[in-house]
Amino acid sequence: MKSILNISLFIIFIFLNASASSPKNITFLIAEREYKTAETLPQFAKQHLSENFSRKFCRATNEGEKRNQLSNPSAIGKADLLFISVRRRAFKEETMELIRSHIAKGKPIIGIRTASHAFQLRKETLPSGHQEWPEWDREIIGGNYNGHYGKELICTIQYATNSRHHPLLEKITPFSTPASLYRNSPLPNASTPLLLGSVKGFPPEPVAWVHQTPAKGKVFYTSLGHEEDFKKPTFNQLLINAINWCLENE
Repeated sequence: MKSILNISLFIIFIFLNASASSPKNITFLIAEREYKTAETLPQFAKQHLSENFSRKFCRATNEGEKRNQLSNPSAIGKADLLFISVRRRAFKEETMELIRSHIAKGKPIIGIRTASHAFQLRKETLPSGHQEWPEWDREIIGGNYNGHYGKELICTIQYATNSRHHPLLEKITPFSTPASLYRNSPLPNASTPLLLGSVKGFPPEPVAWVHQTPAKGKVFYTSLGHEEDFKKPTFNQLLINAINWCLENE
């Protein structure tokens, strides 16, 4: 009897140890042309994510019939974290259902730049068997995207009120970006702004915040993500912090 108990305890120990050491699965959804995240995100992952993270990439072409078809969609169902850089696409219904299922399970989401308007087409007919998600920005991202200011304006990034000591802002210092400032004010009450962006002649806008899905999953979003942002150590640190924050209890 004692030997059976010892064997059982040993099996439990091995299982727990294996679970604790298993890498977390991050699945990147990349389907946008403007900011070249098909190049910058894989490079970011290679340089900044350790062996503690398993990385999968789902991509869509930028032109033609397949621009609304995401490659490797099965990786979505295996993800601990979805990292989204998508602009105005409507993927197949079964792909969208995988995304909805991830969220319904309370799993976390990170979105950058155009992820606020990821799943809503513009000037394009919805293909048969595909699906949009017009409420995505407000309900999941926790944003209020309504366009952007001019591209010629340099944007200065500062801390939002009372945000300085949030764990997501560890090692984060103010910086500037050539990226056009997105208009997201006012945010829904349930969103907590962390960083603000300012351009000359206009009021500040939230550029990074946290939110919670209806299933209580963590959400981090930033309207940053321009190609030049990835050259800044502070921006890369922000993404690293966001990944660790999203996965700390997963």
